[in-house]
Amino acid sequence: MHDPWARGLAWGDAPIVVTGLGFGDEGKGATVDALVRRLGIALVVRHNGGPQAAHHVVRDDGVVHCFAQFGSGTLVPGVRTHLGRDMLIEPLALGREAAALERIGVAAPLQRVTIDLACAVVTPFHRLIGRMEELARGTGRHGSCGMGVGAAYVDAMNPRVPTLRFAELRGPTAALRSKLRLIQMIKLDRAEKLVELRPDDPGLMLGFAELGRPDLVEDVIEAYAPVVGAVAVDDGEVLRAVLRDRPGRVLFEGAQGVLLDAQRGFWPYVTPSRTDASSAEASVAEAGCSPPLRLGVLRAYATRHGPGPFVSELAGMAERLPERHNVERRWQGPMRVGAFDLVAARHAIDLCSGDRLGVDGLVLTSLDRLAGLGPVPVCTAYRAQDGTVRERLELPPDDREAQAERSAALMRSEPILKEHAGWDAPGLPTMNRYARSLADALGLPLAGLATGETAADRTWAPSTGSRTS
Repeated sequence: MHDPWARGLAWGDAPIVVTGLGFGDEGKGATVDALVRRLGIALVVRHNGGPQAAHHVVRDDGVVHCFAQFGSGTLVPGVRTHLGRDMLIEPLALGREAAALERIGVAAPLQRVTIDLACAVVTPFHRLIGRMEELARGTGRHGSCGMGVGAAYVDAMNPRVPTLRFAELRGPTAALRSKLRLIQMIKLDRAEKLVELRPDDPGLMLGFAELGRPDLVEDVIEAYAPVVGAVAVDDGEVLRAVLRDRPGRVLFEGAQGVLLDAQRGFWPYVTPSRTDASSAEASVAEAGCSPPLRLGVLRAYATRHGPGPFVSELAGMAERLPERHNVERRWQGPMRVGAFDLVAARHAIDLCSGDRLGVDGLVLTSLDRLAGLGPVPVCTAYRAQDGTVRERLELPPDDREAQAERSAALMRSEPILKEHAGWDAPGLPTMNRYARSLADALGLPLAGLATGETAADRTWAPSTGSRTS
């Protein structure tokens, strides 16, 4: 059977949640852009993560934008972005992203943004101390985007640590100045201890000098003003009203991937926040809506930035599939590439399930990248160091030490591979059979296929239900 759609998908009139089922970089941004255009989405909600997101969208004219805090539907005129209460906001980066959008023809992008007043703010002090902590780990780095998100998230989760909220950016300047100086002093104290541990590290010394710059607080306040003044704020009521009135016009865009989840990912190689759909589901439930349609996104092969378990990684595959947009940078490191990993994908689906409603459909991206490469490998199981073979991983224990041991064991495991016939051009029956085989192995209906970078390069499952616009 050449048709990859074993069955249609009940798109319905519920909100949509787009979640990465890997280590990030699955193609969520392009998926959101395409769904916004196809379904007439009016509001994209960023519900988790922060400014470290890198969701690349390519317009039909070839122009590329990397979405970090704006919703990935922003290239469509009139589509709005809401930054939900669990987001971490970096106003300076938001301003730079707005300027980049204006340069490619998006008019007044900040005026299309609302921000929840409860959002924690990532300050330059978090960025500097986060980079210093990563440098201090030496060869034991956990992986970082260098944005300070981890440091800010840890603060926000501790009620005894001062945390700047977006509401305070709109309050009295004297109070804002006092809070920023307090954060600066706390981070300076931490930085001093790091320098004492590694006094010969020039990167640590430079970070310490910049962190203690006496005029940094005033520079930050001045730079925040135009961004804070341009966006609208919301305590969540506007979002709830839209969900109640037009649920089918709302899309929740996830950040990072489920395998990087702070609580249940492969510790310690995780992002600092939750990466599943739990915060999106909470917003939908609070509005009294029907459960959302949950779409999980994966590439047709596996990728990972930074250190940590990646069992299906294959030598030489990164050279055969060079990255087009997520290029190597100092903090993230190179993009690692491997075979599509059924074990990891099943684990991500399991992590999305449990007491939640799981994944309703699979969106498979980057199928065009595999064209012409010959037989396509797929990882069907892991072989542990003791010879044990597993097709599925158990849910992670609550104990951090046990989680770290599990990650270490996975880093010593080997992939068991099966080869599928390759294809010479996107859209051929062989490609469709490959896509169908992955969806069947995961027990999910195919929701969409991407055979290129633009929205026009997407095909979607036929609908088995109605959707009003």
